[in-house]
Amino acid sequence: MYRVGIVGLGKIAEAYGTPGDPSAYCHAGGVFHSDRVELTAVADLSPERLSGFGDKWGPAFPAVSCFASATTMLAESSLDIVAVCVRGPHHFAVMREVIAASPRAIFLEKPPTCSLAEMDELFEAAAVAHIPITVSYSRHWTPHLLQLQDLVSSGLIGDVQTVVGYVGGFILSMTSHVTDQICQFAGYCPETVFARGRYRDLKEDLPPGYEPEPNLDALVIEFANGVTGIQIGENGDHGGLYCDIIGTRGRVRAGMYIAPYARDHKNREIDLSGHGCRREETSVFTVAYGQIADYLDGGPLPHCTDQHAALVNEIGFGAIESVIDGRLITLPVENRQRRIHANG
Repeated sequence: MYRVGIVGLGKIAEAYGTPGDPSAYCHAGGVFHSDRVELTAVADLSPERLSGFGDKWGPAFPAVSCFASATTMLAESSLDIVAVCVRGPHHFAVMREVIAASPRAIFLEKPPTCSLAEMDELFEAAAVAHIPITVSYSRHWTPHLLQLQDLVSSGLIGDVQTVVGYVGGFILSMTSHVTDQICQFAGYCPETVFARGRYRDLKEDLPPGYEPEPNLDALVIEFANGVTGIQIGENGDHGGLYCDIIGTRGRVRAGMYIAPYARDHKNREIDLSGHGCRREETSVFTVAYGQIADYLDGGPLPHCTDQHAALVNEIGFGAIESVIDGRLITLPVENRQRRIHANG
């Protein structure tokens, strides 16, 4: 069992689920239902959050150690995997500490950083230390999405031509989930982006040096393999956080909250259950931690790790540049210093 420590006990760390829920949408739930990893330490600056975690998850993790800071947890715990679940503007500082502590793997909440310069520094430092950084574009690990990804890559609907995704929200903090889903089926080889967006009225002042995060209206991504990604900044006919994948011999609908669906080139429904593809009551975090454990066993890199995760963030910042300048942006983005208050 690989030892996990969580930094930051916000909602994605522990609130979206309970120990009795096998599909709990949080790190604690994913770890609890995994037979590959165990939670041995948590850290948060808030005594109230530490107490609340103990009240809710204490019986599930009777041996977990609680710390009042990441610094103390990292110094006093022997950890294989560190999950960084603090808010986005704090990622950079916390990640520098975590990398210096040399765990074997890092599981970082999205968006990974608030600037591309920060991303470059963190990913380069981790690469030197041979520590993979997996970024939690969490819907990616929905079991039936992974099954559809394999089926599509094996030619279920011929060659992929277009991927259309749907969800509204902030470009880095929310719609990046669907940006990753588009790459999941189109390929992680984006070349250009063009976007439209808008800014909400700010309810509070931004910290010095930060710019506001725009909402996405629409985004077009052109990939080196000829695939076009189209991202709509609102829900589609089947809700949000899903994609339509159109190929030369059919189409697939894929999303965390909808049943997998496909039709062939003659518009006949494909029986996906016959391909072993069906919805499962499994936490996406259990699947993600399983992939990280597989890597630590000597297997391949987990999904959404290193270059793939960096490219999704690159697309997001390219989209923001396009919203601001009104022009097509060629990747990689030239302006790597822009700091966006992406709170995750």
